[in-house]
Amino acid sequence: MSLKSMTIRVILCVYVCTGLVISPHAHAKKCTAKYCFKLASLAPKSIGWAKHIDEIIHPALNRATQGHVELNWFWGGVMGNDKDYIQKMKIGQLHGAAFSGQGVVLACPEMAVLELPFLFNDYEEVDYIRNKMISTFDRYVEKRGYKLIVWADQDFDQIYSVKHKMDRLEDFSKARFLTWYGHMEHKLLTTLGSSPVPVNVTEVSPSILQGVGDALIAPAIWVIGSQLYLKFKYVNPVQIRYSPTAVFVTMEAWNSIPESYRRNILAMRNKEANEFRKKTREDSKKSFDAMVKYGLKISEMNPEELNHVRQESRKIWDEMAGNDFPKELLDELLTHLNQYRSRAK
Repeated sequence: MSLKSMTIRVILCVYVCTGLVISPHAHAKKCTAKYCFKLASLAPKSIGWAKHIDEIIHPALNRATQGHVELNWFWGGVMGNDKDYIQKMKIGQLHGAAFSGQGVVLACPEMAVLELPFLFNDYEEVDYIRNKMISTFDRYVEKRGYKLIVWADQDFDQIYSVKHKMDRLEDFSKARFLTWYGHMEHKLLTTLGSSPVPVNVTEVSPSILQGVGDALIAPAIWVIGSQLYLKFKYVNPVQIRYSPTAVFVTMEAWNSIPESYRRNILAMRNKEANEFRKKTREDSKKSFDAMVKYGLKISEMNPEELNHVRQESRKIWDEMAGNDFPKELLDELLTHLNQYRSRAK
């Protein structure tokens, strides 16, 4: 078997592992439990994210509620996108959703603070902040009318490019970046010298293939699932942005179940949710490694150049604090983060 054939097999294996194979629309099954919640997700049924939910979260929920609470999922985007889910939750057509990083911010804008460029160095820092500030984010999410059930990860997103290595700050002005992730991403790219082209997420792949854009910030799982790894030549693995994902349900649905069940479900966030995050992080690494094995070239910045990019990116922190999210929220997060880093030295 040729190296290329072996690599393609690896790629296809990762598709299955990560849940990014394009699958037929998957409708929700009939629910027979006492409390039935209808939720939606872009993830295809039975693989990847959905597989981990079914194997880890569902059994834990069954134990926590004596089988009286059931999640009735609409997989594969049959209920639309993140924005559609929010609208359907408002009118009661859905009780909740598993949101992408973009959807998390649409539902709870204050959580945008987590996506500031170069805020976190690694997942250990993310986990520390989650443990320290989960009650703080609970309050913000509840003010928006939702309950935060699971806070997971989209990825530490990377920089992908068709033409430029993206290992120097000046490359940002040369590349034609697409932006789909919202205001913060657009602001970041502009600050770094780019003139980004706004598109919807469904337009990203055709725009890259047609040459409308030649670079973007994205998670490895998405790049491999959209098959854009076949078009991109370079990846800068710099952890430019942490992106959360989350499962939210409406407060009306949350308050409809007994208090004892709610306590047990929240306890899952310190146990089964950890296992769920571990699995999804493994999926992300498999995706990245498979693309590199296929031929995507890693292009890294030298320390001086990286520090330059960090300094430029840091400018948007203060610009966004007080506008996109409360300044006191950023202050609280940085206080905890600095304490963690000082102890880790």
